[in-house]
Amino acid sequence: MSFLGRLSVSGAAEAASWLSLLLVSLFLAGIRQRWPFYRPFLGFLVTGALLRTAAVLTDPIFTLPLLPGSWPAFDLKLLVFATLVQAWLLPCLAAALGRRAGRLRWLALGGLALQTAALALLATGQAAARLAEGLLIGWWSLSGLLAVAGLLLSARRRPPSARLAGLLLAVLPLVLAAVAGPLAAALLPPLVDTLAAQLAIRLPWLFCAWVLFALSLSEMSSSCRHEADIDLYASDMATSVSRFIPSEFLRQLSKDNLSDLRLGDHIKKDMTIFFSDIRAFTELSEGLTPEENFAFINSYFSRMVPLIDAHGGFVDKYMGDGIMALFPAENGADGALQVAVEMQKKMTEYNGHRAKMDYRAISLGVGLHTGTLMLGVVGVADHMEGTVVSDAVNLSSRLQSIAKAFNLATVISEATFMALNDPGHYKYRFIGKVRVKGKSDPVSVFEIFDGLPPDLFERKMKSNRFFEQAILAYYQKDYPDAVFYFKQALDVVPEDGAARFYLELCLRRTMGGKK
Repeated sequence: MSFLGRLSVSGAAEAASWLSLLLVSLFLAGIRQRWPFYRPFLGFLVTGALLRTAAVLTDPIFTLPLLPGSWPAFDLKLLVFATLVQAWLLPCLAAALGRRAGRLRWLALGGLALQTAALALLATGQAAARLAEGLLIGWWSLSGLLAVAGLLLSARRRPPSARLAGLLLAVLPLVLAAVAGPLAAALLPPLVDTLAAQLAIRLPWLFCAWVLFALSLSEMSSSCRHEADIDLYASDMATSVSRFIPSEFLRQLSKDNLSDLRLGDHIKKDMTIFFSDIRAFTELSEGLTPEENFAFINSYFSRMVPLIDAHGGFVDKYMGDGIMALFPAENGADGALQVAVEMQKKMTEYNGHRAKMDYRAISLGVGLHTGTLMLGVVGVADHMEGTVVSDAVNLSSRLQSIAKAFNLATVISEATFMALNDPGHYKYRFIGKVRVKGKSDPVSVFEIFDGLPPDLFERKMKSNRFFEQAILAYYQKDYPDAVFYFKQALDVVPEDGAARFYLELCLRRTMGGKK
């Protein structure tokens, strides 16, 4: 029996080891979808698994040599064995060297020459056959050493500790095999059946397999860490982008992610549009540095925007110190008006802090309108943004401008007024009708007193008795009476811009001015 034929270990355990390594490596390759990386390793594992499984199935006691020991010493078993080793060597080094794999031809030629010489020696007799076996074992050991070195080279970007561990696991048993194998075969024939000889020759194969498995796990863990980093980066990006495109915008368009948005996506829906603006902000900002301007605006937004979120709205855009928000809920009108009221209260509180620092008070104007709008995506393929298209937006902006021009806090349209669940819950006054571009009929406008500073609220309520009579006289074209009542209203609230506007208009018409 030849030297290799005498080697025998537990076939069942070895077959199970090969099969488990093969299955796990296939699993890793399938998950990573990196078949070129795993292909040479899988070929090696498939060969080993098939060989050991066949041995187990054909031997009743599950202990067969690496190759059937009944084969004659001069049979092709050694040629097949050496060719298998060479097949393991070349793909591994090819994976390491990439396009330079063509330089490995000399290895293939050297291996074929050595195999030819070994076959010639086998044919000459038992002593020469033992030498041939020793040469082939040495060739296999050297091939395995080069192959694992190639694997380590291909994994050169891994942490130094991982490379060192792989090097020790791979090189030590292979060096043992390279030295002990030929010596045991040529010089110590009595030891060929010992456990040491089996470990020297058989075990390195399994070490190659386990080193491959360790490298696969290392590649997998590295990829998992890379994927985790990508997931974290994607999450951070999604969070960052959501600061520019509100998540409620996506929900209204029935989209889960920003990547689902397409140019032209839109929805038509009834909403309440909210516009707010700080009075005389331009004058205020002129006395501030750029850093102070941004600090002021962001401080203001940090107080106001959470109110919008809390009442079911979302900010569509910021316009300098202005805010445009949308309230899509069924009770959007109530939510938007409640936000306006709470904003006015916040502004009163904020002015109290400013007064302590000898800063002048600032005021806020809000315009609300409820109507049908189209919410969607506009732009071009590589630069899109969400926007709102509707006359309702223009009217809401116009109402905010009226609030600013008349020095009013909160102004709402008749549509918003009628959309309130309980308009009587609020204190208000009718301040007239306005014509808006694109609308054939004038729009009724109301001022809301709620949220005003207590002193101003009381004065507004008191002056409203005169203002209501003045408005009634104005629409009846009884301008003298209107002038009288508007003056009474201004005596109570001198800063009432609406009363002053109507008073001047009535005076002109009373004196024969422009109708």
